[in-house]
Amino acid sequence: MELTYGVAGAADAANLAALSIEVWLHTYAREGIRRAFSDYVLREFTAARFAEHVADDSQVIVKCERGAYLLGYLRMAFGAPCPTDAGLTTEIATLYVRARHARQGIGKRLLAEASDICRARGIKGFWLCVNHENAPAIRFYAALRFQRNGSDYFELEDERHENFILWRDVMPEAEC
Repeated sequence: MELTYGVAGAADAANLAALSIEVWLHTYAREGIRRAFSDYVLREFTAARFAEHVADDSQVIVKCERGAYLLGYLRMAFGAPCPTDAGLTTEIATLYVRARHARQGIGKRLLAEASDICRARGIKGFWLCVNHENAPAIRFYAALRFQRNGSDYFELEDERHENFILWRDVMPEAEC
């Protein structure tokens, strides 16, 4: 069955929440699940929160599905100033693809879809944060010509986790 891409709606909220929990824990809970991780994902990744995201005009969620199955998504936030460059105001807040569907071109295609949306809105570039220890994601973004623009920190309990800030111009149509 063919992959399809489109803008997520309220009916997708539960699937977006479940996929988020799966990807976040797979990526960041390397040594196992602990209470801080559980509390975080169960607070942040809820169907109600995703229903708010899809209803918010300052955000767009692009999804990738195969039939009825969600494989990945990208959430863009417009008007979200980059911590290291206030001129960049469109954030790729989330780009999650299920681990078993990685390396199938889904992430690149989601970014291409985001680029199309940005071009239609007259937006020239976007930024994102990636955990400095997430080597596969860093390699992925480097291959797509994202450039580093400093660091920011994600705080969970009493721990600070460095995130690299990356940016790039929207992908030209020829790359999409």
